[in-house]
Amino acid sequence: MSVIKAGLIGYPLGHSMSPYIHERIMEASGIAGKYELYEISPEELPKYAPILLRELTGFNVTIPHKVSILPLLEETTPAVKEYGAANTICGRVGYNTDVDGFLSCDIPLDGRVLLLGAGGVSHMMAIESLKSGADLHIWARSQEKAEALAGECRAKGYDKVTAWTFSESGEFDTILNGTPCGMWPNVHQAAPELETSLRALLKPDGTYFDTVYNPCPTKSCMLVRAQGIRAVSGLKMLLNQAISAEKIWAPEAHFDEERLQAILPDLRKKLWEKNPMKVVFTGFMGAGKSTIGRMTAQEMNLPFIDLDEEIVRVAGCPITEIFARDGEEVFRRMERDILKEVLQRAGSAVISLGGGVLMSEENRNILSQANTMVIYLKVDADTIWSRVKGDQSRPLLQADDPDTAYKKMCARLASREEAYEAGSDVVISASENTENVFDRVKKLLLP
Repeated sequence: MSVIKAGLIGYPLGHSMSPYIHERIMEASGIAGKYELYEISPEELPKYAPILLRELTGFNVTIPHKVSILPLLEETTPAVKEYGAANTICGRVGYNTDVDGFLSCDIPLDGRVLLLGAGGVSHMMAIESLKSGADLHIWARSQEKAEALAGECRAKGYDKVTAWTFSESGEFDTILNGTPCGMWPNVHQAAPELETSLRALLKPDGTYFDTVYNPCPTKSCMLVRAQGIRAVSGLKMLLNQAISAEKIWAPEAHFDEERLQAILPDLRKKLWEKNPMKVVFTGFMGAGKSTIGRMTAQEMNLPFIDLDEEIVRVAGCPITEIFARDGEEVFRRMERDILKEVLQRAGSAVISLGGGVLMSEENRNILSQANTMVIYLKVDADTIWSRVKGDQSRPLLQADDPDTAYKKMCARLASREEAYEAGSDVVISASENTENVFDRVKKLLLP
């Protein structure tokens, strides 16, 4: 078997996982080869693509070149002609292996489907949805692009397709995200309208599919899962389209599906190593932030940081003593400074915040500008009281009698809820027992 030379062209490529994926596939399949990144801007494509076509066995194509590469090829497969985009090149021939990855994810496509985006991958998902009998509605930031894609589909003989706007009503069985919204490093973005209109857009028994795989999961996937609705990450699509590309470049190799699919869990772990994220738990005292945080860190094999414990370690005394000696203002300044330091530490981690951290707009901005996924554990007042009453180590429970302490707690919770929601990426109910809440968190963070 000859040595293959392959790679990926796109712009930008700083956070691509393709070299790792293809190296693992080559290793599992006994392929001798090398895979490199070629960051090429749209303006440079006509200059450099002919060189790569001549010198490489083949290469993958990602945003923004999946359509613009086509005029530079000598031939394209029927799939590329049908979808209008290529993501794999071999011998000056364009292929589309995105479809193999997409279909491997088992997304229902026979109902009312909303497609977000009108780029290269959206062309493929549009055609596959229509092939499966979908009633397809296409949204794009440019209404003209949505109309154009719908028109292309109709020209291919599909009539159950229309351009769509969010001013229209109606629930969907499936939502397909073909936009880059939420892609690293813009991890706090959600797919268009999903954060504000999810319940109006997607049926409770529906499915959301996100072609974005980095981070894994995206904020969009977490928002959907928080409502108890199925959400599928693009990670499996990424792996399986890469396997299909390797089969084109090295058809004589032995591809063992069991060994190849075993790459998937490692791929997610590698993502979190290469592109570090901080999973942050917030909420009122007694919400279970530290307990759930520790359990999550153990589950994901990540370090755990309790911000209050960090403050105690730095100050050398309990938080109650800081409040009594220096006052809340001094404590909050210390809390802010240590939050900054913790977020700047290398690597992924799970962090539990103190109950008052998000009351500061500055702290909310610090978190929103960092690579974090902030989860608000929301608990009702009576459940909180049942968990914390009598705990004199909590400064906010200091009162002459239980009734006064309860009223003080309720008032403080009411004053904080808006800030908790404003500073969080996703909200989940945490009023149940620990195991149920942890199970809900695990489902949020599925790859």
